[in-house]
Amino acid sequence: MIGSPLVRAAIVVSNLDRSRQFYGSLLGFTEEFATGVTRDASVARLLGQPSGSLCRFVVLKRPGPAFGMIGLFEASEPAPVARPAPQAAVCRGDVFLIFYVRELDPFIARLEAAGGRLLVPPTVVANKHRSYRELIACDPDGVRIDLFERDPEEAWRTEGPGRVY
Repeated sequence: MIGSPLVRAAIVVSNLDRSRQFYGSLLGFTEEFATGVTRDASVARLLGQPSGSLCRFVVLKRPGPAFGMIGLFEASEPAPVARPAPQAAVCRGDVFLIFYVRELDPFIARLEAAGGRLLVPPTVVANKHRSYRELIACDPDGVRIDLFERDPEEAWRTEGPGRVY
């Protein structure tokens, strides 16, 4: 084996508490894998921050194995610059966090209250195996989230038609 499954996405956020609430309440990342506050020079270096910078962090996971986690890092003293607000059009290098959800409509209803934004409304996608609805949203800091209206249990399938598309 060359590498592991995706262990986690690391996201630099402007407000750790707001982002924690967003990923917890909307997407079910409710378990805390790691948390802390540090001024460690190696952490600052990895985040491209000056030595002595402050970093608050939490690594969240869904119940179960410790992969596919989301690490939230709030760097300050100084705070990193903000990215431009995302639009529907993509740019090279954009990253999407992709999740299956049973129903899109309840997510949309709670999205803006949690600090996120809908970028592309539900759109029907048809391929050779099925049709489903999909939307693109972003978290409070502009990280793109792509939701497929599919049974979340399908993420555990390892074979058969429709495994991915």
